[in-house]
Amino acid sequence: MVLNRQIEYGEVQFYFCQFTTHGLDDLEPPLSQATMTVHALVLVYTHPVQALLVKSSNTLWACQYTGADDLRIVPLSSIIACILVQPLPPLSDDPPGLWFVLEKLGLENVQLASFEESLEDEQGAGEGV
Repeated sequence: MVLNRQIEYGEVQFYFCQFTTHGLDDLEPPLSQATMTVHALVLVYTHPVQALLVKSSNTLWACQYTGADDLRIVPLSSIIACILVQPLPPLSDDPPGLWFVLEKLGLENVQLASFEESLEDEQGAGEGV
């Protein structure tokens, strides 16, 4: 997402709509007279660890999970992509609790579930009623 003109990584907790009315004449105007904007509550990760970023030629974006310490409400328009963030296996000199960013997802990161349906079950469903 883009926050303060910088790319930041975060975890969307939920989305919500905000309705704003125009004018004070009527306290409860119909919904059609209100403007709707969509926002998200986002848990923002830290900036990437610079040492790892430099060592990896700007390919390893390792960030720390902040928990509820950095929750922000952002407009939906600031979210520019969906990415995958996974725990980084720690090395002896790494800070604890690092997560790394995967922006270009392939099928190797997707768990495909199969669904099987028998045609025989459907053919006999209407008979004998």
